[in-house]
Amino acid sequence: MTASSAAWAQVGEAAFDPEAWNVWTLTPGVVIAIVLICLVYFAGVIRLRAFKESSQLWRHAAFLGGVLAVFFSLESPIAYMAGHAFFMRQIQHLLLYMVGPMLIMLAAPQVLLISGLSRKASPPSGSDGAPRRFAWLANPVVVTALYIAALYVWQYPPYHDAVLLSEPIRYLMYASMLGAGLLFWWRVFDMRAAPAGPTYGARLTMLWIVILSVLVLGSFTTLKSEVLYPAYDTVGRLFALRPVFDEMLGGIVILILSSMMCLAGMIVVIHMWGHDGIALGGKGMSSLFSGAAVPSRPTTGDALLHRARTKNHTLAVGFAAFAIVLFATVLAIGVLDHLEGANPHGTFATGPGSANRSVQ
Repeated sequence: MTASSAAWAQVGEAAFDPEAWNVWTLTPGVVIAIVLICLVYFAGVIRLRAFKESSQLWRHAAFLGGVLAVFFSLESPIAYMAGHAFFMRQIQHLLLYMVGPMLIMLAAPQVLLISGLSRKASPPSGSDGAPRRFAWLANPVVVTALYIAALYVWQYPPYHDAVLLSEPIRYLMYASMLGAGLLFWWRVFDMRAAPAGPTYGARLTMLWIVILSVLVLGSFTTLKSEVLYPAYDTVGRLFALRPVFDEMLGGIVILILSSMMCLAGMIVVIHMWGHDGIALGGKGMSSLFSGAAVPSRPTTGDALLHRARTKNHTLAVGFAAFAIVLFATVLAIGVLDHLEGANPHGTFATGPGSANRSVQ
């Protein structure tokens, strides 16, 4: 079953649509673009014989997984339901600006895509960068700011509601979030060493800043008590969800799932850092930001294990602290919801006086 563009803005649609799980939009432009990208990629795989090494299979799987994440976010029932439930919109955002771009850029597909387009195209060297007039787009500060802005701007209630009611604005949102996501994760997983690529300390800092930003946005969206996005009631809210509860679920998606994806990205960066440190005799792990003096390379197995044990302990403490913060946040949300539920006018109230709480 397919859905026309009118389905996105159909005023007064029923609060529960049993066919929602079967609605595939299948927009020709999106489907054709995705198919062409896959064809170009696998043309590059064949041309460079990149299918012969088993070590490359995970890259191909990551690329396909990322493309599928983008496809499902735009064309599957998730896209339809995102127009009628705030928490489904956040799941769509997660796939579109985080999961999809993360997997695509983890696969480092640039060389294969270039080779798939032209036989004469040569892979970019480690010193080659973007054209100078676009070089500012590769700055870690700029890409991080654009990434956070792409999320925050489209959560601003007037813009978010406009997405529900206007197809051109909706596709502008898709393009900006996907573009910002690809740019950000390209720099995070850049295979080039510094200075062509960011230092590993800079990459981890980029991810920490994004984590803090989604914690702030997710906590606010989860804990607030008023309805921020009444347009969902205009187009019809699926699953008979109470508006405040729908928005609280969306906040939890931002708060927890987005943070965990960034944490997974940090683990990958740390693995890359450690791999480069071994390959370069310790240089990759020697300096956090500026490439300071490299300590002497361990000459015995015990010295190597001692160094690795110290670094692993530090990383373990950091991850444990992060997990504790997330757990404490979720626990606080649960306690506050429980206390509010005892209020006859609370989010989960079912008694008299709660019926008019849907739209402020």
